[in-house]
Formats: sequence, C-alpha cells, structure tokens
Amino acid sequence: MLMQDQVESLLRGKRLVFLVGAPRSGTTWLQLLLSRSPQVVSAQETHLFNLYLRPMVGEWNRIRQSGERIGLNQTLSEEEFRQLIRGASGYALARIAQNKPSADVILEKTPNHVQCWREILDVWPDAHFIHIIRDPRSVVSSLLVASRSWASQWASPKVTVNCERWISDVTSGRQIRSATPNYQEVAFQELLTNVPDVLMGLLAGIGAASSRAECERYAEECNIENLKAGNLKNAPFDVGKMHKESFRIGSSESWRDELSTWEIALIERLAGPLMLELGFKPVSRSKMTLAFLDLDRMAANSARAAKRRIKALILR
Repeated sequence: MLMQDQVESLLRGKRLVFLVGAPRSGTTWLQLLLSRSPQVVSAQETHLFNLYLRPMVGEWNRIRQSGERIGLNQTLSEEEFRQLIRGASGYALARIAQNKPSADVILEKTPNHVQCWREILDVWPDAHFIHIIRDPRSVVSSLLVASRSWASQWASPKVTVNCERWISDVTSGRQIRSATPNYQEVAFQELLTNVPDVLMGLLAGIGAASSRAECERYAEECNIENLKAGNLKNAPFDVGKMHKESFRIGSSESWRDELSTWEIALIERLAGPLMLELGFKPVSRSKMTLAFLDLDRMAANSARAAKRRIKALILR
C-alpha cells in the first residue's frame, strides 16, 4: 500500500504517456518497442479511464446537468472531484512507476483510451499521447480473424461494426492534436517498414531520446518470431502468456487475401473519406463496382422480401 507522499515521489518529474489507437492497430507491438528504453516503464493495459474512471466522470456530469440533489455532487466541489480522479489515477500510475523507479516516462497503453483523452487531459493536462493508425482494411481483417478465436468476447464478427469502430477511434484520436501540443501520430505501415528511425522520433518526442543503434536493438528484440515464441525478456508483462495470434505483424497486405471483394468495397465505402485523408488508397474501382452491385442486389432482394411479408399480413 503506497502512502500519498510515496505516490507523489514516484510521479515527481515523470512524463505520462498514453499510447492509444483503434484495436488491432499495433499498439501492443509499439508499447513493447518503446518499453525497451531504460527511460520508459510500462505495464499491461489498465483500462484505467475507459472502464473505471470514465463512468464516475459520466455520472458526475449527468447529475450536475440534471440538477438532481444526490450523489457526490452534493459533497464535493468540482475541483475536489477532479482531485479525486487525479488521486485514483495517480495511484495506479505510481504503481506502474514502481516497476522501474529510475525511468523518466510512464507509458500506459490501453487502445480504448483513445475515446477518453478529454477526461485524461482534464486531470493530467501535461500528458503526452502517441496515436498509432493502421489501414482500416488491415484492422477489420485482423478483428474478424480474432473474433473467431481468442478475442471472441470483444472483437465483432461483423465488417460494418469493426469498420465503424475504426472510424470512431481514429477520428477521436486525431482530435487530440488540437487539444495539446504533446501529441504524436504514427502510421503503422511507416513503423513496420522503418522501425529504428520511427522509434527514435517517438522516443525523442516523449523525452526519452535513444540512439539509432539502440533502436535497432529494440527492433531486433521485438521481432515477430521472438514475440510469437514469448522470448522477450524484461517485458512489461509476460509476452509468453499472450495468444500467438495477437502478433500478426508479418504483413500489412494480408487483408487482400483475407477479405472478400465485397468486404473490401464495403470498408472503402464506409471509411472512404478518412482513408483518403490518411493516404490509404482504395483498390481498383472495377472490384468495388462488382461488390456494390452485389450489395445492391442483396438490398433489393431484402426489400422485396419485406414487401411480400407485409402484403401477406395485410391480406390475412
């Protein structure tokens, strides 16, 4: 049990960094890469804000707006409530810092915190964010594969649900840029093709500068074979206990084989504007046309079937 003075001591002078992104965008891999630096301490994702503290903040705001005379709003001031959230989150972050007291950076990786950046900045205004973005076709493909096995409890088997989640998460994450100067955005593809240089830039951005030789070593230690075999020593959590399919870093184009033509077209249709803004090019228009013809036929057939059912009910 940490005392308040111990919490303050562990956090004093530390930079807080939140690594966020849509699920299956490479956040775990990037966390492992960053945590190889002796200046960075990390841990298994906490879901600190999205599962534990955000509901408290949501209820506080709901009661305040409704005018109900119940709840903590009747006992605490706005500033006291903020200090309560800061104290709870600070305690959890201090426990992470205990794992490597000499580190200057506390790295918290929970992808879902991409939707909680406002709550985080409200209590930790100097927090840094690293937002990793991956091609939506890769993300959706990976989620579909995961939904059929190890991630069936949280990954959807539906293309539209996964695609809409990517759009929501990426859109929310990119809004952080306008709220704080402590924001770095990295493309998964760029990281995949040039790990040392990208890693150097990210570490420098959070005040944990490393040489290129060191970043090359981090990249080698976190290669896909080592991660799948669970051979990464001094990791922030036991990599060996993770499902092997958690690491699918080998190819960024596997979605071309894993998704059907109409699934690719559907993703590009839903995420099109954001994809183009981020530089993700759609596949050939001819394939898209064929896919949408199939979708149109499916929609038309469904509409005709619905009309027949309604007509039958009326004539009964």
